[in-house]
Amino acid sequence: MSDRGSQLLKTGDRQITDLAALLSTADEATLRNPCPGREKLGDGTVAAVAIHVADTYLRIAGFVYGHSQRGHIAHGSHEDTHGAEHVDIPELIQQLDAGRQALRPLADLTDKQLDAVPPAGQSRFCDGKRTTEEVLAAMLKHQSHQIDALRAAIA
Repeated sequence: MSDRGSQLLKTGDRQITDLAALLSTADEATLRNPCPGREKLGDGTVAAVAIHVADTYLRIAGFVYGHSQRGHIAHGSHEDTHGAEHVDIPELIQQLDAGRQALRPLADLTDKQLDAVPPAGQSRFCDGKRTTEEVLAAMLKHQSHQIDALRAAIA
């Protein structure tokens, strides 16, 4: 186990735990609330952003594995049409747990793997200069911003 990889896993795990707790307090009306600044994600609602975030944890795992790790709620891009009418909170929390499980290999990444520089375009965060660790940290930081937006919209 790599300490650096374990730290990335802890960050993702903490985010998922926080988001699951936040969503478990939401009702259907809350899911239909707009999520300001996130209008490009599905229908721009809390539900759409939450689905996007859950899907992105699987995408992060897919980046680590080198292939897609998409789940049954998962959608492909910001242009997808997910929203409040397509979400079930227990299923969404299950999707987050699937993301948590899929991220487990982060802790097994070696220093050599974390120091490798993925080719530009391999993911939105890959520029051909940043290391795998930096790319993963940027992905998790992006997730943190999405969760902050959800927290503000639900509050």
